[in-house]
Amino acid sequence: MSNPGKRFEEDFKSSIDNNENWVYRLRDNAASFSGGTNTRFASTNICDFLIFNNKYRTLYLAELKSTKGSSIPYTMIKDNQITGLSEAGKHNVIPCFFFNFREKNNATYFMIIDDFINMKCALDKKSFNTQDLEKYGAISVSCNIKRTRYRYDIETLIKQIHI
Repeated sequence: MSNPGKRFEEDFKSSIDNNENWVYRLRDNAASFSGGTNTRFASTNICDFLIFNNKYRTLYLAELKSTKGSSIPYTMIKDNQITGLSEAGKHNVIPCFFFNFREKNNATYFMIIDDFINMKCALDKKSFNTQDLEKYGAISVSCNIKRTRYRYDIETLIKQIHI
């Protein structure tokens, strides 16, 4: 697979225990074709995945972002995603991001939308990095590589969130 972001999504999904969680990948719409350059069909999905954890009876709305660089520009996150996830957060769900930095030992972070909005408002920058995420409450997600694909410890993260 040539698109590393899609590969991150596949690795993420395969890391989730389907016996303990229901996982649904929202379909990309026409904007994803031709590399997202077709602005006539702008993406309206607020997230990539819906994940329902059976044990904690919790629904996660997860948007995944992956970068080769050392920072993620805010322009990589669409306004409708921030607005939609923030609105969802008013209900009994956990709207969140998973940020993946491929060149930093595949460092991956979980961040709820409220912490993201606080970080974005507080920082006078056009992008954010791993230090910013740590400062504003993101949780590091451990991972290991199995031959050529990554495996993320999502179950430990879910337990950590619900302590």
